[in-house]
Amino acid sequence: MMFSYQAVSPEGAVIKGKGQFNDIQALMDALSSEDLILLRYKQQNIFIMDELEKIFLPKIVRLDIVEFCESLSSMVGSGLPLLESIESIKDTIRNKRMKRALEKVIADIAGGESLSQAFAREPEVFPQMLVFFCNIGEETGTIQEALKNTAEHLKKLDDIVSQTKRALIYPAFVISAMSAVMIFWLFFVLPRLVETFNEMDVVLPDITRNLVSFVEMCKQQWYLFPVIIVLFAAAIYMLRKNERTHLLLARMYFRIPIAGDLLKYSNLTLFFSNMSLMLRSGVTLTKCFEVLGTTFRNPAIKSIVERLKRSTSSGDSLFTAFSQAEFFDAITIRMVSVGESTGTLDERFTFLADTYQERTTKFVDVMGKMIEPIVMALSGGLFVFIVISLIGPVYDLISQLGGG
Repeated sequence: MMFSYQAVSPEGAVIKGKGQFNDIQALMDALSSEDLILLRYKQQNIFIMDELEKIFLPKIVRLDIVEFCESLSSMVGSGLPLLESIESIKDTIRNKRMKRALEKVIADIAGGESLSQAFAREPEVFPQMLVFFCNIGEETGTIQEALKNTAEHLKKLDDIVSQTKRALIYPAFVISAMSAVMIFWLFFVLPRLVETFNEMDVVLPDITRNLVSFVEMCKQQWYLFPVIIVLFAAAIYMLRKNERTHLLLARMYFRIPIAGDLLKYSNLTLFFSNMSLMLRSGVTLTKCFEVLGTTFRNPAIKSIVERLKRSTSSGDSLFTAFSQAEFFDAITIRMVSVGESTGTLDERFTFLADTYQERTTKFVDVMGKMIEPIVMALSGGLFVFIVISLIGPVYDLISQLGGG
């Protein structure tokens, strides 16, 4: 529930505030923890307005959480109390969604809940990985390290996503531009040229006549295109809702040339980065796989994690489990074997995470260079098609006029 209130400080200053609290007692407990005395309050019950306001609040990006974790880790490491540190950070944040979430976190902590429990109450803002590592930090007394590790993990995740998006921006832009040019020529330039050719009794080549027939059909049956798009989207949605077909589609993505390799490398970077981070924090292998199962959304990766968990739980070694997964390459399996035999799994996984991160970066650069000639070839093919089908008759007309 949302409360607006007025409270008085020990110095006699009247302080106005607003925040989310479970009830009036939670509000009083939160103020008492700050040595404030409640003067008056008002409960706001405009549920619809609150929900509408939530929709239009600015989104929170990963770097917002990274900055928050780094700031909180630094303050806690310098000896400041946790609640005071979060309040100081809240006052400097401009994102309203983040600010409101921190107000709720402060209220929950003041009410007696732990930091991880307070974060878990705001799943739309604070990721599951942050909740998990804060829980470990609270149990082991290393909350500063937990916040720092979470920030590093989210930075790496943001780098991978940024690299992937950067690799796809250029081809997406060129394909969009080519499509726009094609539509402009077909539906605006072609009809006018055809009218001119017919008036001057110019014989059109077969490719141009077929193109004109196709355009006319598209104009007459335009309603079929949105219907096809809706049906296609509905079919994809139904396939994704079914677990078996969704898993099959996810596995097929990894077999797509170029893009499949990039998808695999980026997922393996996150996989081994998470594993090394959890093992360094003292988490058991079984618990690692449980957390990974909730971290990844890709059903193919989730099925591999579940298979590894079942195999290791039944007594198989990690080397055997990775070998039977039929997803990891020989270098990965060898590193797992070395780490398991020497007791340095966290170091081996860190090495693998760095290796796949480097592969991802290089692959993005190479993919950009590979895509450029493909896009140029497609652009050239489109230009040749336009010349043959549209501009060719123009030259015929000019030749006839010149000959006449």
